[in-house]
Amino acid sequence: MEQRNNLVLQGTETFSRGQLDNVALDGGALVLDSVAGRCLQYGSYTTPEFAMPAFCNLNVSWNAFAPHNTMVEVRCRVYAGGNWTGWMSFGKWAPGYPRCSCNSQSDDGMIFLMGDTVTVATPGGGTGVQLQVNLSTNDDKVSPAVRLLAAAVRPLAWEKHNGHPLNRQLYLPEYCLSAHDPSFGRTMDLPLVMAALMNCWGEDVLPEEVAYVMEDMAHSTTANAAFAAAAAGCCGYPCWQAWMDLADLRAQIHDDCCVAVQVERRIRGQRDPVRVWMGLRGFGHDDAVMADYVLLNDPTADSNGAVNCTMALVDFMRYFTGRAIALRAKPRDVAANRPLRMRCELVPGETADVYYFEQRGVKDPLPEGFSGWVACACHDGVAHATTAHRSFCRMERTPEGGIRFPEKIMAAGCRCSVYAVDQTGAMRVAEVRLPKPRPAPEQPVSQAQEKPAE
Repeated sequence: MEQRNNLVLQGTETFSRGQLDNVALDGGALVLDSVAGRCLQYGSYTTPEFAMPAFCNLNVSWNAFAPHNTMVEVRCRVYAGGNWTGWMSFGKWAPGYPRCSCNSQSDDGMIFLMGDTVTVATPGGGTGVQLQVNLSTNDDKVSPAVRLLAAAVRPLAWEKHNGHPLNRQLYLPEYCLSAHDPSFGRTMDLPLVMAALMNCWGEDVLPEEVAYVMEDMAHSTTANAAFAAAAAGCCGYPCWQAWMDLADLRAQIHDDCCVAVQVERRIRGQRDPVRVWMGLRGFGHDDAVMADYVLLNDPTADSNGAVNCTMALVDFMRYFTGRAIALRAKPRDVAANRPLRMRCELVPGETADVYYFEQRGVKDPLPEGFSGWVACACHDGVAHATTAHRSFCRMERTPEGGIRFPEKIMAAGCRCSVYAVDQTGAMRVAEVRLPKPRPAPEQPVSQAQEKPAE
């Protein structure tokens, strides 16, 4: 269990200190209790009340395995001004459920939840936190399993520590906004960083898979960091939000763990500074100028090759907001329901540029309500570090549920991989070799010679 302003709850011993209502502990996870081999429909777990340093912001995280027909809902309440607030919900969550963040506030309006952050405007701030998670299922054979709960607060009087200087560089894959799904605009920065954090541990997940698992459908955005941590959790990775100082960041890098950090900066096309999620991959020292620097991955760069960048440590600490997301290696025995890939075939459609997915010989058109991402990547003979490093070309869904290849891809007549990520983060994958276009017939040479002008 982490102390100070970041609280992480996991494991049987820690969870057993809370109140279990129709909930049991199984392998260190919270699951619905069962009677005669059948899971109860509802259950609830409530943590003890935790004293925290006086704070103005609170962020809550959870990691859960939520199979089909199950879901979890995490709530919190805050102690401020001598009273506890009512319970505030962060929204019902499951990979296959239309996830929507919630807004709520205390009776006096001084404490309010917007999206993934609770703000405390009460004089003196909040001084206590309590969490609650509700588990439910519509299938008495399966139960959701909550493996981790976390609460992170930004102290009002934050005594930040620098820690020991560190000279260490870690590997973190480089992904940029311009090379991936533009549907979520600039908020795609967080899925790009989360995919990189998982892929540096040996995963091979596409940022689009992460984006559609963590999408906040209340606002059609991927900016919700609580949902980002939950998305990594359903992929099997322990992950939580935190408020970190320099000492915390250096400790993460020392432990061989890259970190997602939120930085205020100006980007092209924006008049005012905006908050961007970046990947922190190390620290270094420049002897020539006697200055420390940080190594970052900036997803707003123009290309994958420009994502890796450095920033002077003094500048980084000026623009770093303190918000971070920590992620650890996936345990071997943990259950995960993402990434979820379905290997398919592609069969020709009604026109040369239209194909349909097929599974086990049965045509499987994309459903009418499909609102995900479809793209293809030509085989270029390069061994890419991860699939997300390939060059993608967007495709469109036809009214009949087929997929249409772009004109330039059809003209190339190459071998392609096709990826279709739906709104739950599940992905169809297929390989196809497109026929090479027939060369245009040569024009016959006229036998008749033009007569010279008289």
